[in-house]
Amino acid sequence: MPLPPTVWYKDKRTFRLGDVCRYQIRFTNRDALRTHIYFRAKNIEKAGLRAFHLVNGPFIVYCHVIPCNYDPHVRFVPESPANNEVCFRNALKPGQTFNVPLCLNGNSLDLVNADGLATYAWSCDVMCLIVLNRRAQLLFVVMVGEDLPEMRRASRSALTSLSKGDFAFSARDDEPTDSEWGVLAHAGLEVLCAGTDALWPRQPRLVGRPVHLVIVTHGIFLNLTADMLYLRDMLLSLRLDNYLVDGYRGNAGHTERGIHRLGAAVANYVAGRIAELRAEGHCVARLSFVGHSLGGPVQLYALKHILSTHGTDYFERQHILLANFVCLASPMLGVLSEISLWISWFLDLGTLGKTGRDLTLLKKLPTIKRRAGSRFGMVRPVLETLPDEPVQLALKLFGLRVVYANAVNDGIVPLRTSALLYLDWEALGDVRDLKDRLKLMAGADTSGASERSSGDTVEAGGVVSASANTTASNVGQIPSDSAINLLEKYTTFLSLIFNTNGETPSHKKGRRPKRIKKRIKRYARISAKGSDISESAQTQTDTADDEIGEADDEVNSFNIPPKASAVESAFNSLICPIPSRDYIDDPETRTPVIFHDKFYHFDNVPKSESHTGAISKFFRYYDWRMDKQVKIARKYHSPDLSWRKVLVYLPPDAHNNIVVRRRFANGYGWGVIEHLRQEIFGGEKVAAWF
Repeated sequence: MPLPPTVWYKDKRTFRLGDVCRYQIRFTNRDALRTHIYFRAKNIEKAGLRAFHLVNGPFIVYCHVIPCNYDPHVRFVPESPANNEVCFRNALKPGQTFNVPLCLNGNSLDLVNADGLATYAWSCDVMCLIVLNRRAQLLFVVMVGEDLPEMRRASRSALTSLSKGDFAFSARDDEPTDSEWGVLAHAGLEVLCAGTDALWPRQPRLVGRPVHLVIVTHGIFLNLTADMLYLRDMLLSLRLDNYLVDGYRGNAGHTERGIHRLGAAVANYVAGRIAELRAEGHCVARLSFVGHSLGGPVQLYALKHILSTHGTDYFERQHILLANFVCLASPMLGVLSEISLWISWFLDLGTLGKTGRDLTLLKKLPTIKRRAGSRFGMVRPVLETLPDEPVQLALKLFGLRVVYANAVNDGIVPLRTSALLYLDWEALGDVRDLKDRLKLMAGADTSGASERSSGDTVEAGGVVSASANTTASNVGQIPSDSAINLLEKYTTFLSLIFNTNGETPSHKKGRRPKRIKKRIKRYARISAKGSDISESAQTQTDTADDEIGEADDEVNSFNIPPKASAVESAFNSLICPIPSRDYIDDPETRTPVIFHDKFYHFDNVPKSESHTGAISKFFRYYDWRMDKQVKIARKYHSPDLSWRKVLVYLPPDAHNNIVVRRRFANGYGWGVIEHLRQEIFGGEKVAAWF
C-alpha cells in the first residue's frame, strides 16, 4: 500500500556491528507558507530486547541531525530559541523514536535557483551501537514528511495502533513492499543514503596523485566503521595531501583474542592494501598509523609483524615514507601498576580473554613450538618484547611519534601507561585542580547552563594554546535534573565503595605525609624534562640525575595526579555528562583541553635503577610492578627516539571522549581531534559538515 501523501520518504535498514548510515537530505520548497518539515527515526526492534541490553547488544542506535550551514568554528544561532536545529539522541532504544523538525531558514539554506526557489539541506547520521555480537541484527526506520502525526501512524505496529484505538492502518495493509522502501514521493525532496562501505571508500580522493595511507585501529569493545567515523571525517577533510583513511574491520567483536592475533590480522591487511593499491595503479607514498586505546599496541605489533614477515627493508623497497605514529589513550606499558589487585586478578583469569592477560603483563605459557633463539621470548609478556627490534628501527623512521593521554577521568588507560611513563611532573601543574575544573564544567554543561567566559584558560605549567573544540552539532535533549542526580548519586556511591576519588581514608590520614613522600620519590624516578622542539637540545643545564638527587628537597614541586578508577570509568561509559547546547553552538564557551604538549628525548630520561632483587620481589610487589613498566618505557625512549606527549583533561567518559566515539555525546574531545588534525597532520581550520 502506498504511503500517505504527507509522508514523502520511508526507508528501513538492518544494522549489524559497526554499521552506519548517513542521509543527505535536500528539499526545494515551493510553498512560501511552509516553515519546516520533519525527520523521524525509529528503532523498530521489540521493546523486550531492552532486558538483553548487555548480553548480545545493546540494541540501540545513535542519531544526529545538523543543517548544512553549521560551522563549528563560528557561533551558531538558531532562528527560534525554542527549536534545537542541531540535535542528537545518544541512545535510541528499542521502540523509541527520534523526531526532529527540519527548519527552512538561513541555517539550512543551501542555494537559491534562477526561479527564486530555495533549496535546503541537512545531514543525518544513524549509527549502530551493538558492541559484542557480530551476528546480532537491529532494524530501524527513517522517514521524512510534513505531517508528524501521520508519520507516527505510518510507523506504528499493529499492537500499538489497536491500543490507541486506531483501526485505519493494519500491519499487513500499510507495510510497504520491497520496491516501495526508499522511494521518494515528493518532487522537491532528494535523499541520498551512504552506507558503511560508501563512508569508508577504498579508493583515494585524487586519482594519479601520491597517496597518504592512514591506518586507523580501534580499541577494545569498539569497531572501526562507526566508532572511528568522526576521526575519519576530520582526516579526510584535509586538503594538503591525498589522504586515504582505512583500517581493518575484522577485529570488531573479537578484541579479546590478544594483541598477537589482533596485530597479525592488521599487519596482513595493511600489506594487502598496499599491494592492492599498487596493483590498481596508485602510488602509496606515505603511511601513518593512528590507534585508540588497545589499537596503539595492536598497530605497533602489526608494524613488527610486517617487518618480521616481509623483511626489515619492506617500506624502503616499497618506497613508502613512514609519516606519523599516533596513539590515543593507549596502554603501551600495560595496566599492571595502574589497576587494583582484584581487577588485575580477574583479567589474569581471562575476563577479557588473552587481551586482558597481555595488558597485565602476564607471561605466556611455554609452548611446544619453539624457534631457534626464541626460548626466553616465549615466556616474556608480549608488551615487554613489543618495543624490541625490529620495532626500534621502524619507530625511528617515523617523522613524528605522538601519544595523547588523559590526565584525569580515565581509569581504563591511566596517565602513566598512556604517556609512556616519563613526564615532566613539575611542569604539569596541579592536576587535581583540573579535575575540580572538569566537575564544574561537566555540571554546568549537563544542566544546560553555560556561564563560562571566553577567557577561561588553564594556568598550570606547560600550557599550550589549544584550538577551540571543533565539530559539531546541537543537543537534542538536555538531561533532566533526575538524570543529573542519578549520575551524582551513583558516582558518590562508587567513590565510597571503591575510593574512586583518590582521597585517603580517614583511618590512614595520619600516615599520609609519609606515603606522599614515598610516592614522590617513585615519581622522581620517572620524571623527565620536556622540550618545545623536536630535536634534543645540545646543552642541558640540569641532568636527570641531579633532579633525582634533589627530589627530597623538592617534594612540593611534584604534582602527582589523582589515581583514576577503572570501575568508575566503566560506569561513566554508560552514564556520562554530555555537552550542553551552548557548548555545541558557541565555540567561545569551550574550555581548551590541551594543557601539556612537549617533546621528550632520550637525553632527558633519568638513568635506570632497579629496586627489586630476586628476594625482595615478594615483599615489594609495587616496586616490582613499577620496575616492569620502567623497563618497557626505557625501550621506547632509546637514543634517536623522541616522543611528542600531549596531555589532555576531559570530563567523563574521557576514554571515549578523546577519540570522539560519538560526534556529540563525546563532543568534549573535539579539541583533541582538532589538535591531531592541525598539529600532527598539518591541516587547516575548515568547517566540517558531514
